[in-house]
Amino acid sequence: MKHPLTLLSRAAATLALVVLLLAAVAPAPTAASANHVQVRFHDVGNSGISGIADLRQLSAGGTRILVVAFGLKPGADYLSLYYDNHVCDLEPYSADDVIGGIYTANRVGVGVTRGIADDDLDEINSVSVRKADFTLVACADVHP
Repeated sequence: MKHPLTLLSRAAATLALVVLLLAAVAPAPTAASANHVQVRFHDVGNSGISGIADLRQLSAGGTRILVVAFGLKPGADYLSLYYDNHVCDLEPYSADDVIGGIYTANRVGVGVTRGIADDDLDEINSVSVRKADFTLVACADVHP
C-alpha cells in the first residue's frame, strides 16, 4: 500500500494537470458566464510564474476561488489575495482577502490553494500569487 501523503501528492498533481488542460482549451478569460470566470496568471518581474485562477459566484453570496500556480520554487511558501483593483496592488486588506491561507509549492513547483471570498464575483477584479513575504510574482486580471 502506498503512503497516504504520496497518494495525496499525486492527487494534487493530477488536479493541477486537469485544471491546466482545461485552461489550455478554454478561452481566456471565460467571460461567457456571469457566474464563472477562469483567467490566466501573468508573471510579474520575469518571475516565470504562470497558472490559472478559477472563480465561481456562489448562489448565497461570495465567490469560490481556486488558484493553481506553476513555476514556483519547490518547498517555498506562497499566498494568494484577491483585490478590487485590476493590477494586484496591495490595498488595505484583511485576513479575509487571503485565499485559503499560506500554501507550499510541491517538489515540481506547483502550488494550489482554494477558498471562499466574502465578495461577489463582480466585485473581484484581480487575484495574485505572492511569496510569503508579500512580493508579487504573478497577477490575473479577472475582468479585463
